[in-house]
Amino acid sequence: MAGPIESSGDIEIFCYPGSSGSSRASVSWFDQVNVGDRLTLVFNPGDHTTPPYSLKIYSPTGKNIIDNVLRELPTGLPPPVEFVVSSLGVYRIEIKEIRGRNSGEARLRVG
Repeated sequence: MAGPIESSGDIEIFCYPGSSGSSRASVSWFDQVNVGDRLTLVFNPGDHTTPPYSLKIYSPTGKNIIDNVLRELPTGLPPPVEFVVSSLGVYRIEIKEIRGRNSGEARLRVG
């Protein structure tokens, strides 16, 4: 992987360092994610996807740490999905249309 995240599928997944203040400033890419970092996820659903969506995030041990249904995908206007990484390894992120066939998957390397 060139950076800490590798995304594939119909729905693109983008990851940015989260901000600790009220500002939602982000950078276009970053080199490393460390334990304790707050991360922000946004998505590019393309033109042919329809809500609702299922979002699942798995820890490096395979435990499902986030399992949410999203009415809208955060693309920058709805608030993004944020989480704090708590262990070293590779996190797996899945986003799928509940009533469709489009999906996306990403692997996020921590450490």
